[in-house]
Amino acid sequence: MNGKINGSMKMEGGNVLVVTLLVLFAISVIGATLAMVSSMDLKISGNQRTTTQSLFIAEAGLSEAIHRISLPDPTNVAVGGWTGNAAISDSEPYDPDWKMYIYLTSPGAAPAVGGSAVSTGTLQDPNNGYLRYSQTTGTDDVLTIEHKWEDRDGDGARDVNEIVLYDPLKIPPENFASGFPIEIITVSGHSADGERVIQAEVTKRMMIARTLGALYVDKAVKLTGNCAFCGYNHDLNTPVGTKPNGCTAWHLSSGNLPGVTSTGDVVKTQGSADVVGNPMPIDDDAGNPFYTLAEVLGLSDAEVAGILARADNTSITDPLDGITYIQGDAKITSSLTGEGLLYVTGDLQAAGSFIFTGLIYVEGDVHFSGTPWILGSMIVRGTSDFNFSAGNAAVLYSKDAITSVLSGIMPCIVLSWREM
Repeated sequence: MNGKINGSMKMEGGNVLVVTLLVLFAISVIGATLAMVSSMDLKISGNQRTTTQSLFIAEAGLSEAIHRISLPDPTNVAVGGWTGNAAISDSEPYDPDWKMYIYLTSPGAAPAVGGSAVSTGTLQDPNNGYLRYSQTTGTDDVLTIEHKWEDRDGDGARDVNEIVLYDPLKIPPENFASGFPIEIITVSGHSADGERVIQAEVTKRMMIARTLGALYVDKAVKLTGNCAFCGYNHDLNTPVGTKPNGCTAWHLSSGNLPGVTSTGDVVKTQGSADVVGNPMPIDDDAGNPFYTLAEVLGLSDAEVAGILARADNTSITDPLDGITYIQGDAKITSSLTGEGLLYVTGDLQAAGSFIFTGLIYVEGDVHFSGTPWILGSMIVRGTSDFNFSAGNAAVLYSKDAITSVLSGIMPCIVLSWREM
């Protein structure tokens, strides 16, 4: 009897051992599975992190390219001991084979490339380490900028009339006759083993200033002395110092305006003052509106505020190039030159031979003496009637001059963005 009991107990003990071993095995399998899943999750998380970082790095490269295309040419900067022109552009006549490589080197140490391709280095500070959105040599994975091109004749060769241009005034805006080239930017961002490639199409913003005359005023004015205002549309290359009526050789066939336009206020001429234009020399129709700076530029108030916040000049300097934003009164006492946008919230006083190409917009009054010469347009809101004096100034309207200099200093616009 005792033998049977002992045998039964031994069998039960054996069963417990087997069950225990099975439980331990199951726990081991579950633990190993959890460890493997956790390891895979970590790897997946790490891969997601590096690929996300790669995308951010690629976008940083895109930002540098857009910034440098937007810069007026030339724009000199200092980077890591190098000083030079940071602007990137292809000037007219545009080269269909033009291509720009931006390397992860100092701009002065970029490897040379052949043909129509040119190269430069990044504007990143070398002391902080480079974000890897390009390479140091070769052409693979190098940040590249090139003109958008369409093989219109099917011969596989890039021709000048096959560069795709962008003109917001045309329908469709992409065309082959007018506007700025569309630039294709290709960037490869790298972080550890991650890589993301993006491509964007950008172009210069074409600015068409909505001015109504060579001189466009919101108050009554009396023009005296030897001042001259010509509203005929002048060629961008009109020689400095050219005055009406000696400027007819540079009149274009279309786009003409009055010499002086007011919003219904009287425009008086006296002495040797000369005002010419088309369809009339002086337009003082009471129905004429007066546009704010934002309305003239065709931008929102927020866009204008952003542009003025990044003004190239906030005081009078020589040369007066780019965007000049003077809060309060401005006084020009020397013979300086400039081009771009001059915006003065107070009064503008200028003496000497001030030469300017582009758009001048003054919220206050204008008092010119000497011989200022302006190719573009001058817009004056004024504070009171007959508080404007032009001296011996000459203002010649030029749509091309305004478009050229303003478009050259405005930020680029992104037309499309995609990941490759």
